Amino acid sequence: MQNPIKATIALFLRLYLGYAFLTAGIGKFQTGFNSSSVSGFLKGGLAQTHDALLATKGAAAAAHPSVTDTWGWLISHVFLPNAGIFALVVKSGEVLIGLGLILGCFTTLAALFGMMMNFAFLLTGTVSTNPQMVLGFLVIIAFGAASYQIGLDRFFMKNLTLKIPYLRKGWFRTLLPQ
Repeated sequence: MQNPIKATIALFLRLYLGYAFLTAGIGKFQTGFNSSSVSGFLKGGLAQTHDALLATKGAAAAAHPSVTDTWGWLISHVFLPNAGIFALVVKSGEVLIGLGLILGCFTTLAALFGMMMNFAFLLTGTVSTNPQMVLGFLVIIAFGAASYQIGLDRFFMKNLTLKIPYLRKGWFRTLLPQ
């Protein structure tokens, strides 16, 4: 093992974040998380935009909105019309990210997608544990190959990058260290 301290820290972060994502995704499948759930969440984000705050709470509240106008436009024009698709993407994504992190399979990709999901929640006005999770994902990504030392990636990542040489070039080297 190249760096056992980094590998151990990465393992604990992977297990913690993986468990959080896996249980959240399974919970969404069990509770009937659907387009109306996503729509409610997104409408809550829209209520935190400048225009919505100005109309409901006045200029003082509208001076510091939690959701930017750009993200509000995306919510209105992209996410809400496709809420059913996003419901499936969110719950499936959480399960796959959780499994990837727990098993140590495509670890960096799972961390990258988990971080993207946390940023989407943050941009929609939900703080919760999302900032702490983003920091955990950043550590996993920064540790690179050390994050792969304890998990399934250790056994097949080198073979994968040898069979597909393109994966050893450019930014793929960061996502799939040998």
